[in-house]
Amino acid sequence: MIAHTPWLSYALVQAESYNIWREMLLSIFRSVKRMVNQLSIKYKLFMILLLISIIPLSLVSYSSESFMFRSSTEYAASVSSQYTRFVSREIASYLESLNQSFDNLFSNSDFQRFLDTPVSDLTGQTNDIIKFRPIIKNALQFHPDVLGVLYLDKPGKVYFYSNQKTLDASFSFKADSLYNSVFDTTEPELLPPHPMNYVLYSKDRVFSYVWPIVNLNTGKTESWFIFEINADKLTGMLSGNRQEAGGQLLLYHAPSGTSVDSAEADPDVMQVFRTKLAEMPENSGHFLFTADGAEYQASYADLPGTGWKLVWTAPLSGIEKGAQQAFLLTLLIAAVSLIIAIIVAFPAMNSVLRPLYRLKQGMQSLGRGVYVPIAMTNRQDEIGYLVQSYNQTLSKLQKMEREVYQAKLREKEREVLQLQAQINPHFLFNTLETIESYALRNNGDAVGDMVQSVSRMMRYTVSNNSGWATVKEEMDYIRNFMKIHDYRHGREVRTSFEIDPAALDVRIMKLTIQPYIENAFKYGWSPNMSADEFSLRVVVKAAAGGLLIIVHDTGAGMPADVLHKFRQLIAASGETEDPYFRRHTGIYNAYRRFVLMYGDDALFRIDSAPGQGTRIEMFVPSQAPGAADIRPEQPGYGPERRNRLQ
Repeated sequence: MIAHTPWLSYALVQAESYNIWREMLLSIFRSVKRMVNQLSIKYKLFMILLLISIIPLSLVSYSSESFMFRSSTEYAASVSSQYTRFVSREIASYLESLNQSFDNLFSNSDFQRFLDTPVSDLTGQTNDIIKFRPIIKNALQFHPDVLGVLYLDKPGKVYFYSNQKTLDASFSFKADSLYNSVFDTTEPELLPPHPMNYVLYSKDRVFSYVWPIVNLNTGKTESWFIFEINADKLTGMLSGNRQEAGGQLLLYHAPSGTSVDSAEADPDVMQVFRTKLAEMPENSGHFLFTADGAEYQASYADLPGTGWKLVWTAPLSGIEKGAQQAFLLTLLIAAVSLIIAIIVAFPAMNSVLRPLYRLKQGMQSLGRGVYVPIAMTNRQDEIGYLVQSYNQTLSKLQKMEREVYQAKLREKEREVLQLQAQINPHFLFNTLETIESYALRNNGDAVGDMVQSVSRMMRYTVSNNSGWATVKEEMDYIRNFMKIHDYRHGREVRTSFEIDPAALDVRIMKLTIQPYIENAFKYGWSPNMSADEFSLRVVVKAAAGGLLIIVHDTGAGMPADVLHKFRQLIAASGETEDPYFRRHTGIYNAYRRFVLMYGDDALFRIDSAPGQGTRIEMFVPSQAPGAADIRPEQPGYGPERRNRLQ
C-alpha cells in the first residue's frame, strides 16, 4: 500500500481536477444558455446569422481538399479501369485469334489419330505429322511472333515445329518444373515468360500459351498444344498502350506473383501491391495503396482464360497537387459565402421563428379536433410566452373534454344496466316455471339439478366483475342454460361446441353469446323436430385483435321481412323505433348491449332463410383484465366499420 500511495495520490488529484473543469464548463454552459434565453428575437437572429456564416466557412475549409481528392481519384479509377479493360480485351483477342488459326488442326482427323498413336509407333507418328504439318506451317505464316508450337502428351510423345528454332532431343519436359505443370492443366493458361531451354542455340524468352486438346474419340484431355509467343510481342502491346509517363501498365500473374512490363517495376511497390491485391474482394476493380511514403492507385482487369490480370498503377502526386489547388479555390468560395450569409438573413429568421410555425400547425390540428402540445424549452422571449399560453389553453380544453366524456360514459353505464336488468328476469321467469313443473311431478333430482344450475347462472350474472367474464365462464353459463332447456322439454338438442383453447381466458361482455342461443331455441326449434332437423353449432376462435364468434342453427329460420328489420337495427347501431322490437325485446336488448359495450371496434352479421336456419357472426375485440367497463367510441370510425360483416 505504501508503494502505491504516490500513484493513488496522483490519480485522486487528476480525478479532482477533472471534476473541477467539468463543473466549470457546465456552469459556463448554463450561464450562456440562460443569457440566450433572455435575449430578444432581434439579438437571437443576429447571433444565428454569425453562426451560419462561420460554420460553412469552417466546413468548406476542412472538407474541400478531401472531397476533391476523392472525386479525382474516383474519376481516375474509372478512366484507368476502362483503359485496363480495353487492353485486356486487346490481348485476349490476340490469344483468341491465335487459337482460331489452329482450330482446323485440332479437329483434323490425322491430328486426332496422332493423339492415339502409341509412342513406340514412330512410323505411324511420322505419317500423321506429314499430313497435318502443312496446317501448322500455314497458320504460323500469319503469326510471325510465335517462335514455335510444341505438342506434349501423357504417353510421352513430343512434337515441335518452328521456322526458326530446332528442338533439343535430349531435353526432358517432365523433368522441367515449368513444362511438367502443363500435364495438370485442364483449362487454357498463359505461363509466365521464360527462356526456351528445350531448343538449341538461341534461348529466346517466350510466353507459353497452353491449350488442352480434347480427344474426340475418348472425350478425354491427355494432350496439350503450346504456342511459344515471343515475350516482346505481349510486352510491346503493354508499352504501345502507355498513357503517360507517370503510370505503368503490366501483366500480373497472381498464382506465381510474377509481374511483366516493358519497363522494370519498382520491387517495393510491387510487394505492397501484391499484399493489397490479396486482401481485396473479388471484382473490386481498383484500390489505393501506399509504398515508400507515396500513394498509388491501382486498377486491374482479368485477362480471360489465362489466370493473369492486367494492372495499371500510377502515383497520386498529380491528383494531390490538383486537390491543393482546389482547396485554395474553396477558401475563396467560402469567403464569398460568408459575405452572402451576412447579407441574406432569411434562413436564420426561419430557424428562429420555427416555434411560431409549430404553433400555427398546432392550432390547425386543434381545428380538426386533434390536440398537439408544442414542445418547448424554458424560453423567456415573446415566442416562448405565446407557446406556453397555447399549451395551457390546450390543457384546459382537454380537461373539459374528459369531463364531458366521463358524463357520457356514466350515461351509457346506466343504459347497459337497464338492459341487463331486462335480460336476467326474462330468463329467470322461464326457469322458475320449469322447476315448478318438475316439482309438481315429485322429480327431486331434476329439481335439485336445475336449482344448482340456475344458482350458478345467477351467481355469474350478479358477480361483481364490472360486466365482463372470460369465454370459459360464458360457456359454463351456456351449458347450465342448455341443461335447464333439456329438463324443460324432456330431450337433448344436438349441439356442438368448437372453442379455441387460446380463447378460453379472453374476457368478453357477459351474455355476449347466450341470448342468441336462447333465441335459436325459441324461434328456430320445436319439440317436434328430430335430431337431424335441428342442430346447434357454437364456434369461438381467436383472431387478430379479438375473437370470432359464430352461432349457427339449422332450424326454422327467419322470414325475409324479419331479417330485414334486424339488419336495419344493425345499420342504425341499435337505434330504432320499429314496433316489432317493442314486442321482441330479447334480441333488441342483446344487440343494444353489444353496441354499447364494444362500440365501433366490434362487427356483427346475421344471415337467415326460412327452413335453412340462422347464422350469427360476431367479431369482438379482446378485452384485457382490468379494462374499462364501457369502451369509448373512437373518432374517425362510423357505423360502416361495424357493419362490414352484414
